[in-house]
Amino acid sequence: MKRFWRAREFSTVCILVLEVLFFTWWLWPDGSRPHPFLNPGNFLLILKYSSIYGIAAIGAAIVIISGGIDLAPGAVMALSGVVAADLFVVQGWGLGPAMTAGVLVGLLSGLLTSVLIVLVRLPPFIATLGMMGITRGIAFIITQGQYFDVSSRLIGGWRPFGLPADWVAPIILIGLALVFQFLMTAFQWGRSVFAVGGNETAALFSGVAVGRVKTSVYVVSGILAAMSGVVLVLVQGQGKADLANGYELDIIASAVVGGASLSGGRGSVVGAVLGTLIFGVLRNALPQIPGATFYDRLIVGLVVIVIVVVDQLLLKKRG
Repeated sequence: MKRFWRAREFSTVCILVLEVLFFTWWLWPDGSRPHPFLNPGNFLLILKYSSIYGIAAIGAAIVIISGGIDLAPGAVMALSGVVAADLFVVQGWGLGPAMTAGVLVGLLSGLLTSVLIVLVRLPPFIATLGMMGITRGIAFIITQGQYFDVSSRLIGGWRPFGLPADWVAPIILIGLALVFQFLMTAFQWGRSVFAVGGNETAALFSGVAVGRVKTSVYVVSGILAAMSGVVLVLVQGQGKADLANGYELDIIASAVVGGASLSGGRGSVVGAVLGTLIFGVLRNALPQIPGATFYDRLIVGLVVIVIVVVDQLLLKKRG
């Protein structure tokens, strides 16, 4: 029980509950008008859009736990979405094969990133920054400044696997979160990721294949970012090069708020998902407060800095 109360996920849940209570109070309507924030339809909307960030945040959290950083998920989302939309709308592919091809783009991106980091030995920051520019640039070259209207080819009332379209992203997020939480806590691969992030040299002398572990985390991050991009294209009904522009900060911030330490070795998949919900509530509620919309970016940036500073202070205290 003591360990539970100390868990970072518990404090993240507390922040989320307090955030919901605050906006419920602040946005309480006058008279008999329905509550604009506290209603099932709005919560489903928060869950749907948070899931798009959350799918990519799972991969970002795993990279951060391994001691790395991935700045490219937003650009990979855009390229994957553009490739999938191009194949579906222009080339006439079926929806399933086109979306699969989009996800493969993420796999290739992750592989190339890992080659730059593991073989060429570039710092993760530089390698992923370069990959961010390359993938976003290719997306602009493919679209030539246009966009692909995916919604025009989808059947009205489209229900994938018989499910309401709004539930697709949340179901994918929940499924992936369960799978990767299990992999990170119950499998040798997950323990190796924590070991590499905690002390790479010690992990190497303990027999951990550091290069393979690093390769796997960047490939996972690329695939999950691509899945997120494909889902975003289906939700928005458009494939375009500026898709997910600026999502990198939110994705990394979600993982960090959920407990992933930028020093490596600590964090969790569940925490990253909870972090996306915290920012999802912010993105939903702030536009409903007159004049507060423009504080979204400011709050995200401040939260990241505060949490990293606190994390560094805690590390020094433990040292």
